[in-house]
Amino acid sequence: MSKAALLLEDNRSHAELIGDELEESLVGWDLQNATTLAEARQCIAERTFDLFVFDFRLPDGDGIELLRELRGLGVMTPTIFVTTASSAKLAVEAMKLGADDFIAKEEGYLEVLPYMVEEVLRRRSLTEKHKVLEERLLRAERAATLGYLASGLAHHINNPLATIRTFLQLLPTHVEDEEFRTKYLDMALAESERIRDLVKDIMRAATVPAEGQEVQEIEGLLLRAEEGVAGDLNAKGLACRKTLPQGLPRVRVHGEAATCLFLTLLQNAVRFSPEGSEIEIDGEIDTLAGRVAITVRDHGPGVPEDHREKIFEPFFTTAVDGLGMGLFVAARIADLQDIQLTLEQVPSGGAAFRIGFPIAVDDAAEVPQANGTAPPA
Repeated sequence: MSKAALLLEDNRSHAELIGDELEESLVGWDLQNATTLAEARQCIAERTFDLFVFDFRLPDGDGIELLRELRGLGVMTPTIFVTTASSAKLAVEAMKLGADDFIAKEEGYLEVLPYMVEEVLRRRSLTEKHKVLEERLLRAERAATLGYLASGLAHHINNPLATIRTFLQLLPTHVEDEEFRTKYLDMALAESERIRDLVKDIMRAATVPAEGQEVQEIEGLLLRAEEGVAGDLNAKGLACRKTLPQGLPRVRVHGEAATCLFLTLLQNAVRFSPEGSEIEIDGEIDTLAGRVAITVRDHGPGVPEDHREKIFEPFFTTAVDGLGMGLFVAARIADLQDIQLTLEQVPSGGAAFRIGFPIAVDDAAEVPQANGTAPPA
């Protein structure tokens, strides 16, 4: 099917002049002319167009009204406005609605119009090609990530399964050997728990909710996360010291996802903290970014420079018994929840993660600006 353009122009003489120019620049296209909004709507209902050229002033309304309707319906056809009105306000309104360009019916406009049409179609073509390339790149990245995850899963599941399988194979001939039963049973149970933990982490990463609109108190989120590591803190004699300013604004985030993020970072801090040390949790208001920033710091060995770019990748870990999924899950939660998660430089040792939560709209007006004053109401 040949491409088609719709010219919406109620002035017959102007329509003929514009039509002649469009026919010369759009060779092989089917050009239709409508003189009213009602007629244009009927044309659009009957077929798909590849270009719109609209006038503003029409007997039954204006071209902006039609463009608003089309964009509301998801019709993103390239659109040019041609009008005798030289009002900048109308042009701005049309461009805000998604018009691609604007030209006034002034001396010489007919000579300019074909070049404008060519440029608009060229830009749209480049945009579509760019979009296709982006989609291909995303698909390739997803495929690569899937392959990477599959490889890691195979490794982390096959090894524990080998231990469990060995135990089951030897059990019939060693059923009377209490030492064997006890030793291998404990090993098999430990390996099955590793598989269970891995599946749990994968499910957490795969089921992160989209950006949340809930309004949450930071202290409440932290308390729930601390409860999740209370036993581990006690086992290593660790203290958790919080320094949060009074009156922290509430944040806009999915509560369960944010709690999981905090819990993951605290578990990581516990894992690498030396016995009897402290885990520090500090908070501040980042007025420039419009966020509440929380830093979770431990006093462990820290992150070597050559590991800094890898720590959020799946299955990367320096812990002997680690699965390498915790920080990957944390990063995925941050990406999907509009949370800023970064690894900070700590010259004095240890690792520190900074988490920036978007401030809830209702509380944003109460946040002091960088100069110390509250924003105007």
